[in-house]
Amino acid sequence: MNLKKSLIGALILMSSVLFADGTQVKLGGYCPVAYVSFQKVLFGDANISSTYKDHQYFFVNKDAKAAFDKEPEKFVNAIQFDAYCATGVALGKKISSNPKLASYANGKTYLFSSEDAKKMFDKDVSGMIAKADTNWKKAGGNPEKLK
Repeated sequence: MNLKKSLIGALILMSSVLFADGTQVKLGGYCPVAYVSFQKVLFGDANISSTYKDHQYFFVNKDAKAAFDKEPEKFVNAIQFDAYCATGVALGKKISSNPKLASYANGKTYLFSSEDAKKMFDKDVSGMIAKADTNWKKAGGNPEKLK
C-alpha cells in the first residue's frame, strides 16, 4: 500500500472522543507516561484519568497518573507534534496518528498514521525529525497551518 493512501485512510479512520464538557480524549486513550518513561504503547484505564488543557489522558495505573499530574508538560511536550503523524508533519501535512504506532528518539515520542509512515520515518530518523521540526516551526506549532 502506498504511503499517501495509508495516510489518508488513517486520517479517515481515526476519530477523537469529545465529551459534553468539551474535553477530548488525547492519544486515543493510550498512556502518555508509558510512551515517555518506558517507551511502551500501553492503553490506559478510563477510570484513572486526568484532564489537562481540555484533553483527557488515561493512565495504566495510579503511579503513572501521579507522575503526569506532577509534571504534565514533561509528558505532553515529549510526544512530538501534538501527537500528529511525524511523517505527515515532515511532509508538511496535518495527519492524525494511530497511537499504536510509535518510535522513540532523543527522549521524545513520535506517532504515525500507518506502518508505511513509521517505516519511512525509521529509515531516516534524523532527517525526518529535521524536516518535521522545520515544518512544525514554520506552522508556529499550529497543526491547522499544515496542509
